[in-house]
Amino acid sequence: MDEKPISDIRVSDVIEGTGKKTKPATVSIDARLRDAVVSIVEDSETRKVYVVDKDGILKGTITLETLLRYAGYTLGVRKVGVTSLLRWLAEINNDKVTDVMTKPVRVLQNEMIVNVTRLMVENHLNDLPIVNDENKLVGELNGLDILRASMKHWS
Repeated sequence: MDEKPISDIRVSDVIEGTGKKTKPATVSIDARLRDAVVSIVEDSETRKVYVVDKDGILKGTITLETLLRYAGYTLGVRKVGVTSLLRWLAEINNDKVTDVMTKPVRVLQNEMIVNVTRLMVENHLNDLPIVNDENKLVGELNGLDILRASMKHWS
């Protein structure tokens, strides 16, 4: 069977072609920031936590960088040390994910990969949440997935 030209490849083709569907780290919209930290630590494949409502609709994104900055700001006002870190971890039980999440840049699973690559390059993004037509989170596409798919078309 002939391969599709690269201009005809969709996000779903790339995900199916890699044989690996990245399970995104997620938390519910009413979760605490601590839940986001736990989710990203336990899911080593992603560097973002996606905030979803009870129906799985994508509402926001929290990056690892944001979590680290948040920790840094909090820890920066105290004496550095393990005690400060433990104190910060206890305090994030009270903070909500909605306090730090940003509006997600997302792609539809049937979007053309050329458009997604342009979006990633122009916005300096390494990964994007994939949603279906109902805006439900179905996976994550990262730059390595695109490079793997592109290699098949290099001469």
